[in-house]
Amino acid sequence: MLILTRRVRETVAIGDDVAPTIVRWLWRAACLPVLMLLVILEPLGTFVLAALALLGLLTTLFFYLVGPPEFPVWTMLALSLGFAIALVPYDALIRLLSSLLRYAS
Repeated sequence: MLILTRRVRETVAIGDDVAPTIVRWLWRAACLPVLMLLVILEPLGTFVLAALALLGLLTTLFFYLVGPPEFPVWTMLALSLGFAIALVPYDALIRLLSSLLRYAS
């Protein structure tokens, strides 16, 4: 093990921090393909989820006004809201992975 002395007179052993560095680079190597896949599929996922939310809302409104009285209005509204809310964790995961990869030193 090679020992160097800094200007501040503290002794630093080179080779002691190899394991954390390897783990950090392995984490980056694992997160990067996942992040790339999420970012590439983000426009498609956003479009599909937003379209399903809007179509569900419009279908609910249509069947509430003209449809049968036993139509499950609240179930359809909850389903449409669920499609809209599903976008939040998707974007949060992209932000989390990108910030972990950007600021990991």
